[in-house]
Amino acid sequence: MDQVRAELMQERSVRQDLECDKISLERQTKDLKSRLSTMEGQQKPSANVSQLESKLQDIQDRLQAEERDKAALLSTNRKLERKLKELNIQLEDERHQVNDQKDQLNLRVKALKRQVDEAEEEIERLEGLRKKAVREMEEQQEVNDQLQARLKAVEKESRRKPIPHTHDDDLSSDGEFGGSYDPSSI
Repeated sequence: MDQVRAELMQERSVRQDLECDKISLERQTKDLKSRLSTMEGQQKPSANVSQLESKLQDIQDRLQAEERDKAALLSTNRKLERKLKELNIQLEDERHQVNDQKDQLNLRVKALKRQVDEAEEEIERLEGLRKKAVREMEEQQEVNDQLQARLKAVEKESRRKPIPHTHDDDLSSDGEFGGSYDPSSI
């Protein structure tokens, strides 16, 4: 892109130089024609006249060559300007595509962040449930240990004292069994 701009600037500089040369040559041609007409008015045929005519022809040839060069440069300049315009359009299209991709990536990032937040909340909820379950399990373990200890104590007590065989009418008035059974030991 910079190369195209540099070429355009170079062509403009050459075009300006050619314009200056053209103006200068036109002045020289006018001056020579004026001098020629002055000389023709004097009607002094001399070698200078043929030299001037030769110079005039050279100058006209150079002017035509420079005009052809100018036309070629203008054509090249138009082509380069079209190319620059196409490149600018392509660059703008690519810029739009990049912006669209950036917008899509931003939306994707937001969606992923939302999913991460939801996952973290779910992890926190599950961690809370796990801690609660561990606490309940530890409490149940303590209760289980206490019951095991009571059971062993009752078994130990029952081994020491033989249980007499009782009949159904041996129930006490408060509805408890007689003997060694103690409901508070459970």
